[in-house]
Amino acid sequence: MGGPGGDEVRRELVGRVAMHRRRFLGLMAGGAGLVVLGACSDDDTGDGASGDPTTTASGSSSTASTAPAELPGAQGLDADPFTLGVASGDPVPTSVILWTRLAIDPIARDGTGAVPDADIEVLWEVASDEDFAQVVASGIEVASPDFGHSLHVDPEGLTADTRYWYRFRVGEFTSPVGRTRTTPDDDATVDELRIGVASCQLRSAGYWTAYEQMAEDDLDLVFFLGDYIYEYPAGEGELASVIEAEPQTEADYRLLYGAYKRDPMLQAAHASAPWVVTWDDHEVDNNYAGVVPEDPADAPTFAARRRAAYQVFWENMPVRLDPPDDEGLRLYRTVRFGSLATFFVLDGRQYRTDQVCGDQIPTMASECPALGDESHTMLGTEQEDWLSNGLSDADTTWKALAQQTVMKALVLGDVVLNVDQWDGYPAARARLLSSIQEDGVENVMVMTGDIHVGGAADIRGTDAATDGPILAHELVVPGISSPGLGFGDGIDTESLGLIYSNLTDNGYARAVITPETWRTEWMVVGDIAAPGAPVTLDATAEVTAGSPGLRLV
Repeated sequence: MGGPGGDEVRRELVGRVAMHRRRFLGLMAGGAGLVVLGACSDDDTGDGASGDPTTTASGSSSTASTAPAELPGAQGLDADPFTLGVASGDPVPTSVILWTRLAIDPIARDGTGAVPDADIEVLWEVASDEDFAQVVASGIEVASPDFGHSLHVDPEGLTADTRYWYRFRVGEFTSPVGRTRTTPDDDATVDELRIGVASCQLRSAGYWTAYEQMAEDDLDLVFFLGDYIYEYPAGEGELASVIEAEPQTEADYRLLYGAYKRDPMLQAAHASAPWVVTWDDHEVDNNYAGVVPEDPADAPTFAARRRAAYQVFWENMPVRLDPPDDEGLRLYRTVRFGSLATFFVLDGRQYRTDQVCGDQIPTMASECPALGDESHTMLGTEQEDWLSNGLSDADTTWKALAQQTVMKALVLGDVVLNVDQWDGYPAARARLLSSIQEDGVENVMVMTGDIHVGGAADIRGTDAATDGPILAHELVVPGISSPGLGFGDGIDTESLGLIYSNLTDNGYARAVITPETWRTEWMVVGDIAAPGAPVTLDATAEVTAGSPGLRLV
């Protein structure tokens, strides 16, 4: 689907799936209602959510029905096709995206999942109870091989601020049951929101025990901040990535996602709550920047590789977005939770300037004059403007950035520790922080992944240094399984302005957000080398709305 004419091919595929899908709408509890079925935009423009990232509206259309959908036959499926589980994501007050991808053998070498090369009709159901005694919406969706037999169902017409259960069925096979929820109406008063935050799950590095705990946390939303897969061929047995070389094609990336998503603990976390997902570098290639690969020798084929990676990322995530085209995938968007919080989901990879000075870690600032280039950007001009305007206009109590790399300055004298972080883009960071200060935006939280460590710090001044007014608060989550820095006492973290740091352990963060406070807990895993290790609370930090400053509690 890449190369010249890719946009036309994509539109043809989307249109073909839309034209032949059978659209049935279930009965809403207590009366007939409207529900939208469909993964992609059915209108002539194909804009969908990617046309306006400040909203989360789908481009799907509604069709009424007076009877529930009928169960499709097996259609050549001779074994359970729901081995990758289910997921939901990008909720709005009237809907949430429901996801699955058909795969009989998740690690079939050709990336097909051992599913027939044909369109397959699948029944989806949404219920108000876990036993599906009260099915409130249902329909038929087509799983096409053109999209990896993935499904992105948009059941509009649901009730705001409500918990639901969902599943998929075809022939004699029924998927696991997922639990999800819609968000409150935009103007609704919200007493409490419970979120989980995770990133960096290198499959070959260890077990995902953190997800086992997360699935029991009774969360409203989970934010994943990037590095869902790693492109490295490594590992053995159930921890193997199964690829033999770095992925290049859609088939390669489908195989890699199959190896990752077959994990039962990851599936349990996905099934427990809706996820809001962004990416970082390893979904494509380590430390890539825009259209520039890590290794210059890969440049001639990198555009096609990136195109394949973006396509398969979309196939495997419960995102309220149209599939990518040759220009990319417009991933940045907002998710709102009533009057309490607006989350700005950022893309710090697709539009950034190439890292300065050969991407050296560390980099001597005095030997790298390119660090001072005012034109360099982390987000791209359009996304920068969108974020600045969105923060200024946001009328919720909390404004949170769900993003990839550390924003606070981590500079020791002349040494810039990592130019892949915002430290490599100081002018872009200064522009963002200046807009926050000039517009008087309060209660800004920055949720960060990438670095495989836990940490917390206030972001001060327009250079994010250790003095000046507090403009935001950064919460860095450890990797689910990706290794930390391997030492605990080698860096004077207090001199860097960190109020909390854990440079070694794996885990995740969870937060309880109220109109008064944002309280974050860092949960760490005792040992990722074996399943079932204990997950314990390592630290808790809190911010009071209207009173800048993180504090350990």
